[in-house]
Amino acid sequence: MKVILWNLRKSLLELFPTNKFRLILISLSLLAASISVSELLVAKFFTQIILHEDELSDRELIFFVIFFFLFYGLTRAGQYFQRIYRLKVFERAFKANESGLSKFQENWRWSLAIELTNILATLTQLGVVILFFIYVNPMFGLLDLVIVLIVLQLIGRIFAKQIKEQRNFANARKKRKRIGSAEKFRTRIKSGEVGILQSGGAMIVLLGLLLYLSHQGEISPANTVVLFFGLRMQNSGLSSMSTSLMRFARARTHSE
Repeated sequence: MKVILWNLRKSLLELFPTNKFRLILISLSLLAASISVSELLVAKFFTQIILHEDELSDRELIFFVIFFFLFYGLTRAGQYFQRIYRLKVFERAFKANESGLSKFQENWRWSLAIELTNILATLTQLGVVILFFIYVNPMFGLLDLVIVLIVLQLIGRIFAKQIKEQRNFANARKKRKRIGSAEKFRTRIKSGEVGILQSGGAMIVLLGLLLYLSHQGEISPANTVVLFFGLRMQNSGLSSMSTSLMRFARARTHSE
């Protein structure tokens, strides 16, 4: 996992040399994380409506359903804003840090910045989701934290190997040595898929733990549903980060 954090930090300092742009980038990552938590709150709110539908009057039910859709719409709008606004931040940061890069390097720098923000947002999302799990059920949340750290450590090892592979490809290009496109794509995609497979294994373990705790009465039915949605979000985040890290490795080595 150290190799992931080291490369993220180095790329952040290289792409965004001023504190102003770093602060904006961190703020966008926090916004992405808050949207993720909002989605969990939406899931919890939806579950409460379904479980207590018979206890609500028609007026209350209509009010809660409208509120649910409005809240959900705001989370979608917030996500759209976060993803579009970051492109403006990239453009300003790159113009303020023009250093005579070639067109080839400039294109890869954009790819690197996009993957960097995706990974930072995912890491922030994972952290906030884990805190949410700990709040709902401390034992489940702490066990989830341990398993997520193990998965990140395994993905980190794959990422370190991918950095070496992509650097070999980049050096071969500079020396005008031809490497087949199939080999380049296969190397990157296979590494990402191995990370996704490891994340899926962790998901199975956590789902089994969730079902056990629910069966023992440690977690209420409503919270069990919310934690299930949270686990799906977490698994999606880890899977997305696995593929993003492999694209990040390619962009980083080709932009050097």
